[in-house]
Amino acid sequence: MSQNGPATPPGPPVPDPHARRGVRWTIVGIVISTVIALVSLYFQAQQSKGDIAHPTPSRSASAEPGPTPDDGSPGGDPPSPTPDGSGPDGEGPDGEGPDDPSPSPYSGDDGLTLAEHELRDSLNTDQWSRDSCSHTLWQGATAALYCTVTTVDRFGVTGTGKASVVMYETKTDRDRVFQGYAGTLPEGNCEAQINVRGSWSENNTGRAAGDVVCFLSTTGQYVFLCSYYDRPALVQITGPDQSSLTAWWHTMEPVFTG
Repeated sequence: MSQNGPATPPGPPVPDPHARRGVRWTIVGIVISTVIALVSLYFQAQQSKGDIAHPTPSRSASAEPGPTPDDGSPGGDPPSPTPDGSGPDGEGPDGEGPDDPSPSPYSGDDGLTLAEHELRDSLNTDQWSRDSCSHTLWQGATAALYCTVTTVDRFGVTGTGKASVVMYETKTDRDRVFQGYAGTLPEGNCEAQINVRGSWSENNTGRAAGDVVCFLSTTGQYVFLCSYYDRPALVQITGPDQSSLTAWWHTMEPVFTG
């Protein structure tokens, strides 16, 4: 053996270039997986927020309208011609109906038709205040008024209230409206009963003067609706107390002067 000089210690081992490249790709893969996982979590979080902000409506929270209450009168009450009530055949408040398609011409600033002036002039001025009468609507009527009435009973007690007086072309026209209220009610005595139909008599003669229907309306008002045998007319009064209304009804005579 020969020796040319002192022996040098061996250097550090040279890393395998292929192994270094493998480590690098492993790190890159970990970073990419982490980024993908973070992005996925972010979008999941955003979707959850959107679901909270805009929840999907369920059937139980549906905004579709449900059925409306039945408009019929409870307990088989007859149709009411009092304010806020509904009368037969499309009538409105106070038993009102649509305007006549060809009403009588108006004849003054008071808003009354010629036929209503004639009706007003036929009323008993001892009780009916003609200046208070205003135009109102009743189904098929040729004239309809709503007036203040002041009466005095046999004890000298004054009573004041409002009443409707209605005139039709014929008694047949009048009876068609009257039967809309009276047709389903039994015969009875309006002096002592309610929700019945019968006849009424003039106080001073005792003769039957017309038919009457009396009932409690769905608005809590007592109603007397009277017809006349000698003319195609109706008179209606209403009030919160049956006995008081009946007593006042007896003092309302005569309604017409001729």
